[in-house]
Amino acid sequence: MRIPAFLSLLLASRVYSYVVNDGTTCEIYPEALTYNGQAVDDAPSIHQAFDLCGTNGTVVFTNHTFHINSVLNTTNLVNCDVSLRGELRFSTNIPYWRSHVFSVIYQNQSTAWLFGGTNVTLRGEGGWINGNGQTWYTENKNQANQPGRPISITFFNSTNLLADGLTIIQPQFWATFVWESKNVSLTNFFVNATSDDQWDTTNTDGYDSWRSDTLLVENATITNGDDCIAAKGNTTNLLVRNVTCYGSAGMTIGSIGQYPDWPDYVQNVTFDNIHCVNSGEGAYIKTWQGVPVTDDSNGDVGGGGGGLVKNVTFSNIHMENVALPIQISQCIYSEADGKYCNTSKLQIEDVAWVNVTGTSRYNIAASLYCSSAVPCPGVTFDNVSFESVNHTLGLPMWNTTLQDEVYQCGNIVGQNSSGIPCNRVAPDNFSQGVTHNVQ
Repeated sequence: MRIPAFLSLLLASRVYSYVVNDGTTCEIYPEALTYNGQAVDDAPSIHQAFDLCGTNGTVVFTNHTFHINSVLNTTNLVNCDVSLRGELRFSTNIPYWRSHVFSVIYQNQSTAWLFGGTNVTLRGEGGWINGNGQTWYTENKNQANQPGRPISITFFNSTNLLADGLTIIQPQFWATFVWESKNVSLTNFFVNATSDDQWDTTNTDGYDSWRSDTLLVENATITNGDDCIAAKGNTTNLLVRNVTCYGSAGMTIGSIGQYPDWPDYVQNVTFDNIHCVNSGEGAYIKTWQGVPVTDDSNGDVGGGGGGLVKNVTFSNIHMENVALPIQISQCIYSEADGKYCNTSKLQIEDVAWVNVTGTSRYNIAASLYCSSAVPCPGVTFDNVSFESVNHTLGLPMWNTTLQDEVYQCGNIVGQNSSGIPCNRVAPDNFSQGVTHNVQ
């Protein structure tokens, strides 16, 4: 007697809750399929699938909506391929998340999903992550770091990890974080964090890395309310290329120098072929001041950390309507009162801006200030040119007597041969949030 095909499949497979396990492949189906569409938590099934197929296997999120109502820890994977074909929708239960998320140590921040391992791929095959971030944006009310507000996904303790085609909509906080990892690539990456009420999408970084080496971000489109791509402390050998950022804070090294006991070394970083549109900043480096403080504009504590930023290139970057296109600041979170703003001992050297052009929102193109304790050698411009939006319209700059682009500098070693057209002295506490012309 012939066994019907569907019965043969059932006999060959082992069904665990809503995980269909066929050998080394696990397909996940949402609980809502048998609970009349109710938002039943799918995290237990997801953990089950990775337990079964996370080593030398394949995990498939089928083309359905999955409700993520509790934290996910899918780490220690080995030779695992993950296909995301449906939507992973995080719940809006703020009290739960704030009390259950995983700490990532850095800045007392946390994550809703720890993901990673050795030889792992995560492919967005038509699926996406939905952080349901609007609930967080409204609740946060434009504040800075908020304890328990989670990063959507953190790639942790990973070696040889590829995330291709990853799409994140409305991240709760930062969209992605690479932590304690090596050889991690994000390609064909998409983030959209936009708000539909009066509150901004504060602290919705697209990509951040910390204590990680040999990294790639390639072919990305990011719309958000903070750093587009940020290399945090001890990020080395990072290549970022072919990225478009909308409404962001652009490409950044930092913030670094926060912790006296953890020196930050950021070396061999290249940002190439970048397009920044309507951004607050474009291509910049930000460090903490050299004296620890207990209260600052970032809602955190810190400062006094040492280290080195070396061999950084910002190349082939075009900016449109950017408030502050280029900056070095060594007092990024205490600039409001100017306290301790010339105290940093974190060295910055060999930084180049090459083929960087576009339009500035105000009359300032660059503010480059290095601490007098550690002046910056090897800081150079090559074919850097900006024109204010007013000037492109044939209009005078309003509320200022300065009608030419401002390039303000402080403590740049070899300034006369740097290629930087410095025409004003940079204050040590110049803000990263530029809202008007330099007077």
